[in-house]
Amino acid sequence: MRRVLLISAVLGLWLSAGLGARPAPAPLLRPLSDSDQMATRESGCELAFNVRRSTLVYAVGHDFMLRTRAGRAVCRISDAEFSALSEGGSRSCGGVRVTIRRTGRTIGNEASDSASSPAMLTVTGGGRTWTVRGYWGTAC
Repeated sequence: MRRVLLISAVLGLWLSAGLGARPAPAPLLRPLSDSDQMATRESGCELAFNVRRSTLVYAVGHDFMLRTRAGRAVCRISDAEFSALSEGGSRSCGGVRVTIRRTGRTIGNEASDSASSPAMLTVTGGGRTWTVRGYWGTAC
């Protein structure tokens, strides 16, 4: 059985190489854990970029954080930068530049003072660029 699987895997690699397929680029960001997000002493409004059940970018108060292969990076942001990011935009932190662009309709919830919209996250660092679809949300 293992021999059949190995032959199938080699054949699949050979066929995909022959068709010009390339492996997907490795993500430049890693998901933030719950403990990463709770490690800040800041409070107040929050911003988050989520893909499925993972948070890749998180901001609260004056802390803007993300996780690269090198580890968690926390960068200070001003009130004006925080407000500007709530609509999307760009920010450098941890050796990468992240750009968030809303791509769809924003859905707000007045009861929880929150909003979320489909968005694209583009991360550039080390001469590489990585883009992923997800949701950009705000909550106060």
